[in-house]
Amino acid sequence: MGDGPLGPLSGMTVLDLSRLLPGGYCTLLLADLGADVVKVEEPGRGDYIRWTPPLIEGESAAHRALNRGKRSAAVNLKDPAGAGILGRLAERADVLVESFRPGVMARLGVVPEALREANPRLVYCAITGYGQDGPYRDRVGHDINYAGYGGLLDLSGEPEGPPLVLPVQVGDLAGGGMAAAIGVLGALVERQRTGRGRFVDISMLDGVVSWLTIHAGAYLGTAEVPRRGAMPLSGAYACYRVYRCADGRFVTVGALEPRFWRALVTALGVPELEHEQYGPPERQREMAGKLQEAFARRARDEWVSELEELEACVGPVKDVAEALRDAQVVHRRMVAEVAGRAVGPSSPFRFDGEQPAALGPAPGLGQHTAEVLASIGIADAELAGLRAQGVVETPSAAAAERRSAPGAGDPGRPT
Repeated sequence: MGDGPLGPLSGMTVLDLSRLLPGGYCTLLLADLGADVVKVEEPGRGDYIRWTPPLIEGESAAHRALNRGKRSAAVNLKDPAGAGILGRLAERADVLVESFRPGVMARLGVVPEALREANPRLVYCAITGYGQDGPYRDRVGHDINYAGYGGLLDLSGEPEGPPLVLPVQVGDLAGGGMAAAIGVLGALVERQRTGRGRFVDISMLDGVVSWLTIHAGAYLGTAEVPRRGAMPLSGAYACYRVYRCADGRFVTVGALEPRFWRALVTALGVPELEHEQYGPPERQREMAGKLQEAFARRARDEWVSELEELEACVGPVKDVAEALRDAQVVHRRMVAEVAGRAVGPSSPFRFDGEQPAALGPAPGLGQHTAEVLASIGIADAELAGLRAQGVVETPSAAAAERRSAPGAGDPGRPT
């Protein structure tokens, strides 16, 4: 076992039919919570994230980070026999997560209602761009589209500039993956009381809109449309901005409370600004200019060294490499390692001060097909027939040997 406790979902099985980021992130969170996540993938191709650059030793770095701790069964759902296998797996599963467009599962011969009828305890979660109903139901989309439709993209960037593409996929990760995980957990809690699962309908557009709590509330209360670069927490106030330092790097200032602002302007040598913290827009621009002049006199790390212990809410803008080496990030063990190699962020969960058990490496395509199918009574002879018909795929002997080599960990299981 690993160096952390078993998660609260230990003993539960999740079937993950999704591809790319939203569903993969949802089931990563569930795996971090202790669930046995089985990726049901297309033979010969698998989850498209497997081929997303950069490739490290022939394997996608994104796949390593997103699918650690999961198992993989390669089953052709377009074949009636493959759809039947999925049905049998779903009879024993606790959760099924998929990210097809509405109606695709039914066209594959796997009707969600039939799965839930065969297993009333099944929590079925469908992640789509726009939801299971409505005028956009069948539209294609990606994160940038959901952010655009949902009003989020229009709020990013400078006042006179264009909207900026968000560096983190908020629709995929928060509106899709995290919202799905929360929905699944809610359905599992309810199942303890009722004995029945739920159909969890997750729309990434819905998720984006739900993140507009403050902005939407302000608009609905005042009828004033929020504008990028002019909102309190995105450029309107000099006390809440990013400033460039002498070395071209940046610091963050979040001195919203008057006592934080007082400490900051005193340390920067402009105490006369103390009582104008929330002055009119033109004064805010003038104050921001004075703060910029002050910060431009020294390098980022010099300012951080001087100000980070001061109660002024000042910190550095770090790049990804710096962030992963940050003392607090390291202390919280937020970089996941597999077989001694860092692969991505680790579990964000803590229980009684401890992280859940560390997860094993991301699986090879079809690595666990035989053992997953054995759990529903498919023995070697039947497996050989299914493999010959192209219904399922198992890894070659060489690939299996590489995966099970010393130091590789117990693939897909807590280590």
